[in-house]
Amino acid sequence: MASPYAPDGKSAETEAEAAVILRPPHEDERFQSLGQHLRKGHLVAFPTETVYGLGANGLDATAVLKIFTAKGRPLTDPCILHVAHAADALKLLDLDALPDGRVLFEELAEAFWPGPLSIVGPARPEVPAEVTAGTGFVAVRCPSHPIARQLVEAAGVPLAAPSANRFGHISPTRPEHVFEDLQHVPFLRILDGGPCEVGIESAVLKLDTTAEPRCVRLLRRGGVAEEKLEACLEDFLAKGKLQERVHFIAPRKQPLVKEEAEAQQAPGMLLKHYAPSVSTMLLRSSGPKGVKVEASPSRSVLIDFKSGWLRSHQIFLKVFMLGDQDGPESHAAEEACRHVFSTLRAAEAFALAEKAELICIADFDPSGLGGYAAALHDRLFRSASGRKVIMTTGENPAFFSVEEG
Repeated sequence: MASPYAPDGKSAETEAEAAVILRPPHEDERFQSLGQHLRKGHLVAFPTETVYGLGANGLDATAVLKIFTAKGRPLTDPCILHVAHAADALKLLDLDALPDGRVLFEELAEAFWPGPLSIVGPARPEVPAEVTAGTGFVAVRCPSHPIARQLVEAAGVPLAAPSANRFGHISPTRPEHVFEDLQHVPFLRILDGGPCEVGIESAVLKLDTTAEPRCVRLLRRGGVAEEKLEACLEDFLAKGKLQERVHFIAPRKQPLVKEEAEAQQAPGMLLKHYAPSVSTMLLRSSGPKGVKVEASPSRSVLIDFKSGWLRSHQIFLKVFMLGDQDGPESHAAEEACRHVFSTLRAAEAFALAEKAELICIADFDPSGLGGYAAALHDRLFRSASGRKVIMTTGENPAFFSVEEG
């Protein structure tokens, strides 16, 4: 693997083209240089509180297309535009046609920005179709990470930025993760901001006040718990900030899944996402027994949540722990969100090195555990492409698929 460190001294033309990680300290001159780099149409990967983003000038269709090429991302999967201030988002969102759209946006931004919430609304004409997947809707977010905001300020344009990884692979929460996936990208600069604090992507909320009933729709669970979003809507109504009730609508059972060929209004909605390059399945404690899976538990890796499979740890080739093992499950889920992608990457690296046959992820029921548990389960479900197995124990442990109607 090539060195992820920026070269010292004078660099040759090939070195200038090579992807590099830019380590701290990050002086003002660096941000000004990277802002110019972005305006020239190049890509910059940068930290946010959620995951690392692969940024391009969000108003330059040619630059945005470089994101899709670098990631191998289908054009049906839109990008989120990142801004430094809420006022900048109003230049991208056309809220005039939405009843209470402007006030609803302003109240949500006041409550949750800067932070891990992306707000979807009708796009203004200056937003390229490459950003919106041709849907006419755009997601906008103001991140709280100071490096992200300083970079957007230096660029002077909104930054289109999906996660900085290969499409469908595990999201990056460290600069090294970005380099592992995208070192092939010419002129890529990766700003090192350390590990991401939230650890999963932003929640995506669509303003849909022309619907009946008027509502906001949670398109993707993420870094803001859905119960907080719902409580805020009630508060807006109680304080007289809304003319009438706006309902909160979220997927109640399985994660919302879309087909890759269908243009999306939000990223992160495909069945296979956040996935290791080793076959991965959710491990359930029970379920309708299907066909035997051609993978041996003794040659498999387990990612366990809150020691749910503690008595079976010795069966597996290696066990990785996820979440606070001693605290309540609701807290464990929030803590697990911070580490889920780094744990998936560690399990993948071990499985590849040891030629493991399967990565198993302990399944759990997120019901009643709060929005972070639902967001965590969404990521784990998609990392396994929704596939589930049960394990028989005894003298010859074995996996069987779960046959669900």
